[in-house]
Amino acid sequence: MAKRTSRQGFEDVSSYSAVEQKKRRKNRRGRLVLQCVAAFLCVVMILFGAGLIYISTDLIGELTTNTITKDPAELGFHEEAVVDTSIKNIALFGLDSRNSEFEGQSDVNMILTVDNRHGSIKMTSILRDSLVNIEGESFASGHVDWNTKLNAAYTTGGPELAIRTLNQNFGLRIEDYVTINFVNMAAIVDAFGGVEMEVTAAEIEEINLNLSNLSAEVERQKGIDQANGVYEEQNYPNIVESDYMYATGDTDTYLLNGNQAVSYGRIRNIGDDFGRVERQQKVLTGLIHRVKLLSVTDYPTLVKKLMPYCETNLELDDIMGMLPILATDMTIKSISVPDAQYETDLHDVKYDLVYDLTQASKRISAFIFEEGSPYWNEYNGSGASPQPEEGSSGEE
Repeated sequence: MAKRTSRQGFEDVSSYSAVEQKKRRKNRRGRLVLQCVAAFLCVVMILFGAGLIYISTDLIGELTTNTITKDPAELGFHEEAVVDTSIKNIALFGLDSRNSEFEGQSDVNMILTVDNRHGSIKMTSILRDSLVNIEGESFASGHVDWNTKLNAAYTTGGPELAIRTLNQNFGLRIEDYVTINFVNMAAIVDAFGGVEMEVTAAEIEEINLNLSNLSAEVERQKGIDQANGVYEEQNYPNIVESDYMYATGDTDTYLLNGNQAVSYGRIRNIGDDFGRVERQQKVLTGLIHRVKLLSVTDYPTLVKKLMPYCETNLELDDIMGMLPILATDMTIKSISVPDAQYETDLHDVKYDLVYDLTQASKRISAFIFEEGSPYWNEYNGSGASPQPEEGSSGEE
């Protein structure tokens, strides 16, 4: 495995998808869901890769490994956090930088739970714009203590400060992480053989429009980077003529490649936010279905393709301890934080998402640890919805 030995200067690089800040915020939503999906699947493939280590010793050779502190105080362990050795929580960060380094702000901030007690893999996605307290050691400014967006923790102090921020703000005891570099998001989707889903003729028009816009934006960005002396050809999306789609009917089933899937996730001109979420969920379902169709003999190739995009401090013993989940008929569950249905005080202040972190932490605890959490009954035995007050109706 490649060993990370040094750190370059961190840079926040925004998406090519728009110029104006408001447009970037809208376009980012679709990309973030694709990134969450790919990040989750990359972690699963790390587990499979370790399980197959005896078959091919170079299978995860391009996986970058890193060493961080294991000191509970430095990682900000929460004293009242639940401890269950059958449940492993891993911080999962997704970066969107244009170079091959694992640096920049974290577009994806997720808690990936390998729950061998309940035979589940769980995803807790915490939105990058969540207003949190970041307190700890930074790369350039010494000790910091400020309230800002969650995604700033990684670029300020790397994975250690990002993990510390999650632990301190959400009542956790996480010590391990996996970081995914989304420098070539389309290649990650392509590694899974694309995603099959139903697409309408109107959506195809939007996919093609997004492909055209992305192609123009990439060329413009190349010119800027060449002028600044930071041009790297391999780090730019490559839109080709065959990416453009032709509708075969009002609605039909298509196998979307990486560029098409990314463009699909960026659609914002059809429907409202709920329509966008529905399309994003279709991508999630489709990618998981693709993995289920793979045979065991396909895993080594897939693992090898994905490893260059990953960095982790997990050691082989840690990974092997999580492998029993792969032998079960595991379920996959997910929640997002904040969610206006449950974080009812959620409001937007100058592009920051402000909500009660203590209450959100209880919901996360109930979701991850189920009956082992002191908040399990409060959250209706689901980890998703709060227990209704007496006289009111709630989820069954």
